[in-house]
Amino acid sequence: MSPARVWGRLGSAACLILLWQAPAYAQDVASLSTPGPAVASTVAAPLQRLPTVHVMATSIEGFRRPPPHAYGITAQVLEQQSATDFPDLLAEHLPGITLTHEQGNPLQPTLRFNGFSASPLLGTPQGLSVFLDGVRVNEPFGDTVNWDLVPTEALRSLHLVPITDPVFGLNTLGGAIIMRTQNGWSAPGGHVGVEFGSFGTTREQARYGTHHGPWSYLLAAQNLYVRGVAPFSASRNRNLFGKLTRQTGGNHFDFSYTFAQSKLAGSQTLPQAWINTPRVIYTAPDIIRNALNFFNLGDAQVLNPHWQVAVRLYLRNSDQTGFNSNVNGDYDGRPPTLANPVANNVLNGLHQQSHGLNLALHHDSVVFGLPNHASVGLSVDYDRIDYTQIQQAATFTPQRYTLGIGPFNQAPANLRVLNRYRGIYFTDRLSPTPWLDLTAGGRYQRTHINMTDRLGGALGGRHNYLRFVPSMGLDLHPSPRTSYYLRYAAGLRVPMPVELTCASPNAPCTLPNALVADPNLHPVIARTVQTGGVWHMGWLRVHAEYTRTRLRHAIQYISLANMTQGFFTNIPQEQFRTFTLDLHAGRGRWLGTLSLSHTLATYQSTFLELSPSNSSAGAHGNIQVHAGDHLPNIPEWNIKLLGQIQFTRHLWMHASLLAYSARYAQGDANNQDRHGQVPGYAVVNLGVRYQLGSHWHLNLSIHNLFNRVYTDFGQLGVNEFTAPNRGFNPNPTAWSNTQFVAPGAPRGLWLGVSYAWL
Repeated sequence: MSPARVWGRLGSAACLILLWQAPAYAQDVASLSTPGPAVASTVAAPLQRLPTVHVMATSIEGFRRPPPHAYGITAQVLEQQSATDFPDLLAEHLPGITLTHEQGNPLQPTLRFNGFSASPLLGTPQGLSVFLDGVRVNEPFGDTVNWDLVPTEALRSLHLVPITDPVFGLNTLGGAIIMRTQNGWSAPGGHVGVEFGSFGTTREQARYGTHHGPWSYLLAAQNLYVRGVAPFSASRNRNLFGKLTRQTGGNHFDFSYTFAQSKLAGSQTLPQAWINTPRVIYTAPDIIRNALNFFNLGDAQVLNPHWQVAVRLYLRNSDQTGFNSNVNGDYDGRPPTLANPVANNVLNGLHQQSHGLNLALHHDSVVFGLPNHASVGLSVDYDRIDYTQIQQAATFTPQRYTLGIGPFNQAPANLRVLNRYRGIYFTDRLSPTPWLDLTAGGRYQRTHINMTDRLGGALGGRHNYLRFVPSMGLDLHPSPRTSYYLRYAAGLRVPMPVELTCASPNAPCTLPNALVADPNLHPVIARTVQTGGVWHMGWLRVHAEYTRTRLRHAIQYISLANMTQGFFTNIPQEQFRTFTLDLHAGRGRWLGTLSLSHTLATYQSTFLELSPSNSSAGAHGNIQVHAGDHLPNIPEWNIKLLGQIQFTRHLWMHASLLAYSARYAQGDANNQDRHGQVPGYAVVNLGVRYQLGSHWHLNLSIHNLFNRVYTDFGQLGVNEFTAPNRGFNPNPTAWSNTQFVAPGAPRGLWLGVSYAWL
């Protein structure tokens, strides 16, 4: 569908919505747009958790709401984040979340929750959905999440839904992250700030909101530059967010626009023996440029005291270009030529356009004399993807920087993909007694993926998937201070286009570059059981939760020895079991949080996997994986201790301890490689906030206070730079199998000043 036709349809729908707003209704919009009681938000209380509440329907989520006992972060905490990056804040304040930095760039982390991932990197098995104001922002080519495109300066709140749920749509296996933005009512006045510090970091940010009559306006902008820890890793990120809202007569209307642009350079993982010099690169350059234009329009209307309707339309254009340097793992040791180079440079382009409609209807009624709340929704989403790549022969400088020695005319790819997703979902909550809620829901999903190889190769193909997935649960709340819950939910993840075009072990691809063929993959089916309880005991809140998720046909990327090539395949069965204990205490001038998560992520079937760099591999490079072996790069233990104390009316200090246990490296799925596990680690972060009068604030943030040397990711591969001074060794027999690791950032310090006014 052409952009003109897309805008025509969106414009027609917008006109209908605007005409629809004229009638006034008796019920005030606050009953629709206010989620319910919440912990009081103050600057002195940034370490908040959501209370046990039933969050009512809103126009933002279209009646798809976070369940009771979801974890959350308030606007005050979001505003106090340092320039380290947005996902770091989530890892510090939310239980069960870990970050890995396999790309060597703080703006490109992989976020994992209870073992499930939301990553910007193709090849990472994705399992979390991320929403911004009701629109899923996972990219359509590989379901990736570009954290650098989130307008963090405009965020109002964030919820972490700790369970798969069909109402949150396709590909939600382990949970969902729901972000909401500010408006002119929630954030009136202005806020400007600057920050600078370690690794050449500078950040400027500004936000202004106002309202007049039923209308409100908000504008937010941010500019971030990070020179980086390693050479050739300087990155920049800038974004602009604008929002218009109208609230009157039981109606809530909003329209927002997000522009984002970034240049991200990475240093890659390093051989384990190089960890004594973490401020180096393996090869360079590796640069990704992202650009986003995102239009989001929503309207919700209270039709009468029992009926509410919400509609949301969006158009999202995401463009990405990449320049990658790769060692040629097939180099045979003879004098290099254009056909037999020691390295390759790969240039790729990815244009992704998504647009869609979400329509939801909510009804509050009495069924057999019992309170009942029901919602039904319809979602229709279309994606158009254009992917191109081309390659040139290259050589290395002594600094391991590639120089092209031939034209960009090798291994071309030109792929067009059209995705069509159609889903219908429903939820129902019945309250037989004041202390019991019964819930049920489900989603019927149809997916069509049409791929066209515009060079006439083997990439073309059509793939269709359809399935119904249910959910059910019960919530017991015998007293205002005690609640218990039990839930079951199924989830569905269909193979993404990048996975379908790289699914042949006989023709591996180079991610995110060369695609080769499109064998079919099975969709992933998740089945989750979750139980937990929340107890309020004076100044202490205790939240305990156990979640077990079993995946059938899990999709995994299998890396070959040179780490630049691999393929996707289905794993018969995997299981994720997590116990989480979250303690939140506050009294007087102090607050404290202790979160402990224990995750056992294991394979539940026996199979052969290709892993030639694994020391236990057989003659053909295969390893035997058994049921009970641990999945790579998922730590078993995750402990977070946060505390804050208010010394005076104007001075606050907070500190955090983040500790993670050891994990197995990618390629060590049988847990038998001689290099062992990637070691566990613990870091301490410190922050001080001082208020100067009623408008000025000073912030000091220190990451990794004790300057610990640690690694947060591992993978097995071949080190080709075994010559003196870590130069390229032209003799392939001298290359060595080793464990590659991602060094953690050394100690960093940032100082910021901000000014706010009404």
